[in-house]
Amino acid sequence: MKITKIQTVSIFLLLCLLIPSTAHAYLDPGTGNALIYVILSIASAALYLFKGFFYKFVNKKAGDKENGDIDYAIRNIVLFSEGKNYWKIFQLIVEKLIEKKQYFSYYTLDRNDPCLIIDDPYMENRYIGNGNNAFVKIGNLKANLVLVTTPNIGTDGYPIPRSAGIRELIYIPHSFDDIAFLHRGALDHYDAFMLTGDFQIQSIRKIENKRGLPKKTLYPAGLPYLDVLIKKAKDVNKSNEEAINYLENRTTVLLAPSWGEKGFLSSYGTDFIKKLSQKGFMLIVRPHPQSLKVEKKLIEKFKNDLHSCENIVWDLKSDAEESFEKADILVSDVSAIRFEFAMVYQKPFITIPLAMTQEALQEFEIADLGSSWTEEAMQKIGYGYTLKENEIENLDQIIMKVLQQKSNEAILDFRKRNIYNLGHSGEVIADYLIEANIKIQNDVKRDMD
Repeated sequence: MKITKIQTVSIFLLLCLLIPSTAHAYLDPGTGNALIYVILSIASAALYLFKGFFYKFVNKKAGDKENGDIDYAIRNIVLFSEGKNYWKIFQLIVEKLIEKKQYFSYYTLDRNDPCLIIDDPYMENRYIGNGNNAFVKIGNLKANLVLVTTPNIGTDGYPIPRSAGIRELIYIPHSFDDIAFLHRGALDHYDAFMLTGDFQIQSIRKIENKRGLPKKTLYPAGLPYLDVLIKKAKDVNKSNEEAINYLENRTTVLLAPSWGEKGFLSSYGTDFIKKLSQKGFMLIVRPHPQSLKVEKKLIEKFKNDLHSCENIVWDLKSDAEESFEKADILVSDVSAIRFEFAMVYQKPFITIPLAMTQEALQEFEIADLGSSWTEEAMQKIGYGYTLKENEIENLDQIIMKVLQQKSNEAILDFRKRNIYNLGHSGEVIADYLIEANIKIQNDVKRDMD
């Protein structure tokens, strides 16, 4: 790496300032103050330049440049991520955009986002900070297309406004689900939706008609993160199968609640988990990643409640793959993790029904939709089981019953019928972004002519 002349002089001056020596001179106060000011100014400049040189020297990771500042020239295509948890959604799209030699930007709120270590001339990858400063940057972004996994942009009370400089704001789901349990108005300010399957169309159109919203572009995309998980699962070494019942060969149950009032921990507490522990099951408790951000005290309370249970492991990792591989069966609520577990690992699940009040349900789109396609599908899928009232007391017996009745064919057929472009969704979405960008550019050019 070359060192510029300015950097060389700055380092020399800094070293001179740091080496003590005896001064045989007299300065009057005015002259002294002036010289001290000059010296301090030079020292500050030197320190600033030295700091930049040092960070480059130690190869500070990609994307953490200029403190995440971005200029507001119009971008063609922007991918915006809240953090590393969402890399599975963007990974295949990023790879295909690079492969197709399409210039694009990737902005993240997470210093540890895996995308930041990629060095490629077609991608501007940047950590833009976190909190209000980053939200302002996204709120002022100018771009032809912005693809996000983040709902609620532009809704009242949400910290990220809908930028007037974005020509097309596109939502891509980060789970296999309909929109029933998104917060009310979560997608009202979006222009396009990357559809997982046909099942989402009716719900989206119903909300648009009810509120008099412009119709979104609904594009048959698929679900990139599911493609990533399926590939990972196929690549798992056969020896890992021995780890499924990894403590004393006991049946392993993964307990994965949603966050907030939708979560079964908030509704039912921990007594039924203690009972499962007493029955000899090996239990993995995996709180929703959002719980670890906004419900820390509650999670600590639950951990303290279960502290005396020896056969309980807490999974606080960002990725659930390790727990998926080890578990024989999943217990969850309305979380879409049920589909991931079943469709990727072909293992059964048990649903604990919601215990939410009608007042609480008013916060979600289900209040206007009247029902949830996802929960109705649970009843038709022929795979897994939904607890009836008071059956949580007999959960241990139901777990063993469901394990004996699982049918891989049912879940594979469900997967095939309900997900577009299985195995190549990343390329499909990349093609959409490229083609939509060309169309916008042509429209702008035509308007200017």
